[in-house]
Amino acid sequence: MNTSHNLFPGRLYSLDVLRGIAAIAVVFWHWQHFFYVGDIPKDFNGIGQPLFELFALAYQHGSLAVELFFCISGFVFFWLFSQKIADRTLTARRFFMDRFSRLYPLHFVTFVGVAVLQMFYENSHTTYFVYQQNDLYHAFLNLLLVPAWGFETGWSFNAPIWSVSIELLLYVIMFITCLTRQARYLVIPCLIVLGYNVYPGHYKLGSGIFTFFCGGVAFIFMDSLMKQVGIKLFLLIAALVATTAWSFVLLSQTLNVYFLMGVAFPALVMLLAAISCAFPTFLRPFAAVGDISYSSYLLHFPLQIIFAVAVDSMGSGRDIFYSPWMLALFMTVLIPLSYGSHRFFEAPTQRALRRASHRKNKVQATTTI
Repeated sequence: MNTSHNLFPGRLYSLDVLRGIAAIAVVFWHWQHFFYVGDIPKDFNGIGQPLFELFALAYQHGSLAVELFFCISGFVFFWLFSQKIADRTLTARRFFMDRFSRLYPLHFVTFVGVAVLQMFYENSHTTYFVYQQNDLYHAFLNLLLVPAWGFETGWSFNAPIWSVSIELLLYVIMFITCLTRQARYLVIPCLIVLGYNVYPGHYKLGSGIFTFFCGGVAFIFMDSLMKQVGIKLFLLIAALVATTAWSFVLLSQTLNVYFLMGVAFPALVMLLAAISCAFPTFLRPFAAVGDISYSSYLLHFPLQIIFAVAVDSMGSGRDIFYSPWMLALFMTVLIPLSYGSHRFFEAPTQRALRRASHRKNKVQATTTI
């Protein structure tokens, strides 16, 4: 199947913004960490969290933003790479080196930072802050970026990295799947069924496989249909599908997580992508929200340790974290810190690693010739 690249803009700003919003939703979900003693919340008043009425959705369901991450990634990776992998124009070395250069540097820095901060925290509190399995074995798993592959015995170090760990595995599965060329259209539904069945017992792996490849299917559907009916008509179709799916979610008395992950999330991603195809500059002024999504996701937990240590050292009770002013202060630090991390560390390091890798490839090719 020839991908309709001419119908897609160079960048889907709408999905960048959605990814950034999802990252911030995780920060709200983890606000409860400030009320933990060890790995158990103590005297925690969920509805008392700062500005709860305004951010209730994120406070109560922010954990599901990780599944939204997976869905966005599935859509974007199938858009950008599936055909290149199938055509053998993108090598495994290039693909995985580019992923490594994007993900590993900040992971390593935050892993080391959390390890140091947890030592300080444990010295004064007798337990670690929230995540307790901070031993050499789990350090080894984290260094290999496999702390969520089933080898772990609990949460460790900068635990939000678990979703990145699963994504790394998903990239491997996707790459192998796309190498099967046309057969991938049979393999992908099998993977979705596998994720669906694995999810209850192994939710990290199951949710990743299920939502990532549902996102991939959303791209395949959009790519195929949009070439036939055009951008404008497809936008109407995507709007109808998304409206129907989210009406079902919002009007249901109980949340069907499978429907949310497998239908509503892909429908939302597809709609926003369609809007970006119809209006390429849609949400471009807010592109920075997406740029800092990875840094805000990995930096918020070590920043929480710093805030907790600072408050405890001043003798203030943790109830201070129910104050909207503490939320405002935390975000005032996190967002500029994330921007600085992206601009002055992540992006330059990524460029340097990719240049070094590409130069090495050229040298090896010349030597071979």
